Amino acid sequence: MTDAPVSGVPAADDFDGHTLEELAEYLDRGRYPVDPSIESSPACRIALAGLQRLREIAGPLLQQEADAAARDDRWIDEVLGRISLESRAGRRFPFPDVPVGTEAVVTEGALRGLVRAIGDSIPGVLTGRVRFEPDESGTRLDLAVDVTVFYGTSIQSASAAFRERIALLLPRHAPFAVGALDLRVRDVLERGPEQP
Repeated sequence: MTDAPVSGVPAADDFDGHTLEELAEYLDRGRYPVDPSIESSPACRIALAGLQRLREIAGPLLQQEADAAARDDRWIDEVLGRISLESRAGRRFPFPDVPVGTEAVVTEGALRGLVRAIGDSIPGVLTGRVRFEPDESGTRLDLAVDVTVFYGTSIQSASAAFRERIALLLPRHAPFAVGALDLRVRDVLERGPEQP
């Protein structure tokens, strides 16, 4: 396997000894033969999930742009960069009120992955940069999320769905109530011919 960069993302061993290119090749093979060093790594599994989402959403767009000879990879580079960032554990946030002698935490990377998965589950939305910060009390989480929408998607409806799902799902996995949610539409993309 090579250490060449994948679409502008440096091929550093950021994924428990594996590069993004190695993970992409593993996904190309249908995750076969099973590689225990990849499958047992949370960072690798998060990156694989991100790559799979990118392929499912962006595949038809890439084909359309390549056919039109007008391909622009900047937004793909940004998504791949976010996959690299999302797979890192980052800060650890403790859950309150756990039994004495017990520690329960959620990592920054896991929360980013959750927010991205929630956003990507909304039809016509592709989640980009995710930033969040607990307030001073440590009980509320403020979020800033950048998204791309596909042309024809109602931004108002998609934003409402995003806010509703974040408010419902994030507190189930994090020791925070959801505070402010700054949702910014950074780009609008034309749908590919096969894009639902």
